[in-house]
Amino acid sequence: MRHMLEALAKQIRSLSESETVVLKAVSLREAAIPLLREVLFERDPTGIYHARIRAIKALAALGAFDPIAEYVREWRPATDPVERLGDEAVLSTAARALAAARRETDRSLLLEAARTHPVPGVLEAVGEFGITEAIPHLIKALEDDVNRASAEQALKKIGRPCVSALVEAALSPHTSKSGRETPSSVIRRRSALRLLSELGIKAESWRLLCRLTNDPDDEVAALACRLGLCFAPPESRQECALKLVRLLEVAGSLLKCEIEEWLVDYFAIAGQAVERALQERAKISRSNLPGQKFFQALLRIKARATRP
Repeated sequence: MRHMLEALAKQIRSLSESETVVLKAVSLREAAIPLLREVLFERDPTGIYHARIRAIKALAALGAFDPIAEYVREWRPATDPVERLGDEAVLSTAARALAAARRETDRSLLLEAARTHPVPGVLEAVGEFGITEAIPHLIKALEDDVNRASAEQALKKIGRPCVSALVEAALSPHTSKSGRETPSSVIRRRSALRLLSELGIKAESWRLLCRLTNDPDDEVAALACRLGLCFAPPESRQECALKLVRLLEVAGSLLKCEIEEWLVDYFAIAGQAVERALQERAKISRSNLPGQKFFQALLRIKARATRP
């Protein structure tokens, strides 16, 4: 057995070995656990993490989750950015393994990790667990380009309990000393509105969010209008459609594409606003290129929406 463990130690650390080394570790059963723990806790200043990831996979396959939980509990960020990048990948894998195990004893551990070390795997793990106490940390993570996708995934997993916090996030711009909203705050509010469109809102939430249809940020305003097409009272939906049509004329190219899709999807509501804009723009001189493009977009929306 000693010789087998020595061979495994070399293989699991080797870059040239395939992932079948995990199966070799599992085949040694409990005898491999001390070695796997040792590998997991090793530091690597180069940022290479393949051996530690393999150790986590093997420990999880053996049902030995205590060393993985211990690693998450004791994890501290390295000062060197290269080493830290590798460590964060290992922490993410460890958190995902604990989430898959779904041990109640790990809930508080993952919640604390989401507060102190919100890396993608940790955020995904609290979502899998449905830890509602992690919602503020997930919403904060919406501001970060690296973590946003994982935070959004986790918030969708948690579902309806997130709605009130997402409404508050959408309504709470953070400004810099200059008085302008910070870019990260704009991104968080956009993300919150996109999530709300998937999770759904009730009338009381719309009464709070409706003012965002006039937001200075075109994308925030457009996303709020889209919410209105779905969830506003019937008498307010036409107004949201009119505002979306106006935004179609001035928005950036990527947002224009989204608005066009929304107007096609909700043409039963937006058709009247599109027709009105078509009648107004038909009078514009052909020399007005922006006006022509807007007119063509309106025609395209109508054609797509009314296609048999």
